[in-house]
Amino acid sequence: MSQVKIEHVYKRFGSVTAVDDFNLLVEDGEFVSILGPSGCGKTTSLRMIAGFEKATEGEIYIGEHLVSSSINKTFVPPEKRDIGMVFQSYAVWPHMTVTQNVEYPLKIQKVPKEERLKRVQEMLELVHLGPYGERFPNQLSGGQQQRVALARALVARPGLLLLDEPLSNLDAKLRESMRFEISTIQKELGITVIYVTHDQAEAMTMSDKVVVMSNGVIQQIGRPYDIYTKPANKMVADFIGLVNFLPGEVKGDRVFLEGTEHSFANNSNLTGAATIAVRPENISMSTSGGMIEGLLTHRFYLGDSVDYRIDVNGHHIRVIGKGADFDSIQDGTKVYLDFERTMIFERD
Repeated sequence: MSQVKIEHVYKRFGSVTAVDDFNLLVEDGEFVSILGPSGCGKTTSLRMIAGFEKATEGEIYIGEHLVSSSINKTFVPPEKRDIGMVFQSYAVWPHMTVTQNVEYPLKIQKVPKEERLKRVQEMLELVHLGPYGERFPNQLSGGQQQRVALARALVARPGLLLLDEPLSNLDAKLRESMRFEISTIQKELGITVIYVTHDQAEAMTMSDKVVVMSNGVIQQIGRPYDIYTKPANKMVADFIGLVNFLPGEVKGDRVFLEGTEHSFANNSNLTGAATIAVRPENISMSTSGGMIEGLLTHRFYLGDSVDYRIDVNGHHIRVIGKGADFDSIQDGTKVYLDFERTMIFERD
């Protein structure tokens, strides 16, 4: 296992700053996801940790070793950083069997053949590919090829495993299955993992800690629960899960929904114009009465849930209810809403 420490790292491409003052501590055995939209700098950050990109400024430590420093001109190449890497593309060699693909890093390390084959078979069993050693990649499914890439990254027993959007080429059901497989393997091996993704569900279900990025800047670092329930700003609230944003006005210790007399506790230090944020699952809806009156305009049946759209004085509010309740209320019905938990942010 390896601790990873990143201190004041910048990456500039000409006049463009792709990563701006990146600071992160990843503890031994921790699973950390870097999450954000396309172009936010997450893959560039991972590539600097791996050594595929050179940081413009700052320092990176893997374990006790300084592997990158702009101050003293240190730069350790990827093959000497004790890392395993899994890419978005499977990157398995089509002319090699599964066994040969997984065995390759051990050949480079000049591990004796008997030991190589033993470790390869152990790793194939770990990723549920034990019987597939003699097959070629074109005889495997996408999920199986990704398991081969994972086994190859782990067979050399690196202190740190880096994964760059490894599941994005898989279909939704297989992607969900692979999330749990990777998480299980990480816990079984106790290896340190840094995982890059734009998929919030992957980050939330797999990680001990999530790093949310936008425009090259870290917006928040925390446990998935804290990121979701206590987002640092509007960007984080919007990117993690579903949320309603409604215009409001702070008056003393209350925040009023714009154009109405409805108000909520001001749990911020803001004054004047503000944005009221509320997650759809934190809104209860009934036809018998409640705090806010509205009109149900649309409902979308999703099987296990119903996605309702309610108009409140021109404000469009989204509510999530139980799928079993789909036929209990019709479009065009007057409804009442109660907000159980709100967040207050600055107005853009």
